[in-house]
Order: sequence, then structure tokens, then C-alpha cells
Amino acid sequence: MKKSRYFGLVILICFLTVGMGNMGEMGVIDIPEPEKNYTATLVDQTDVSMDLEKFSFEGQTYFIGKLGRSEISIDFDKIDSVLFILHDDRVKAKVNLKGGKALEILIDKGKNCYGISSFGNVRIEVQDIKKVAVHGLKLEIGK
Repeated sequence: MKKSRYFGLVILICFLTVGMGNMGEMGVIDIPEPEKNYTATLVDQTDVSMDLEKFSFEGQTYFIGKLGRSEISIDFDKIDSVLFILHDDRVKAKVNLKGGKALEILIDKGKNCYGISSFGNVRIEVQDIKKVAVHGLKLEIGK
């Protein structure tokens, strides 16, 4: 009798949990609220382009990466565009600064960029990005 109850309980648990896989991917993508509302155009590795508001890197308004042995953060105010190239377990990001200079930093490939497009919320890993052009802060009427 105990074996049949145990077996029944195991079957019930299996039925209840089978349909619960990947529930996070089916829901609404939560966008972290950045300090400032930057607009950007993002092109992914399949050449799909989208204009974004509230663009952020891991919820922040700067890119963080390694420059040599140092960690560096580059504020979006200083960035014109960034080209991304997958390089082993990291992404090589060629950052073109507004002053005309450029530098290359290494970013962990699992880091995410976020934004809001005209058709919905966007989350994308940096390894899936080809290029980002930062346009600057969105001007808000009446402020």
C-alpha cells in the first residue's frame, strides 16, 4: 500500500512540474530602469536592426570590460559606437569614442544589454550583438 502511495505521489509531482520548464522565457522581459534614458540603434549578428530607448548594459549606462589587466567603465556619453566580435569566452568590443579615438575592451559574453523598442522589451547577450550606435539622451518635452 505504501509503495502505491509513493508511486502515485511521484507521478503527481511529475505531472505538475513537466509543464513548468522555461517559464521565464515565455513571460514579459523585465527591463532594468537605468539612471538616464539613452537611445541607441542595435544590430544583432543576423543583421536585424532596432532602435531602442532606455538602453543599458546590465542595467547601467556604461560598458564595463577589461583593458589589459585593468577593469574599465566607459560612460555612454563618451561613446559613438561599439563593434562586437566573439573571441573565445569573451567578446572583443571596439569602442569608438566621440572624440575620434578608439579602444578595445574585453567583455564577458554572458552579459546583457537591455532596451525598449517600438514593438516590445529587448534583452540580448553581448555575444549576439554586432554593433551598437549610441545616440545620446532622449530629450523629454516639458523637462
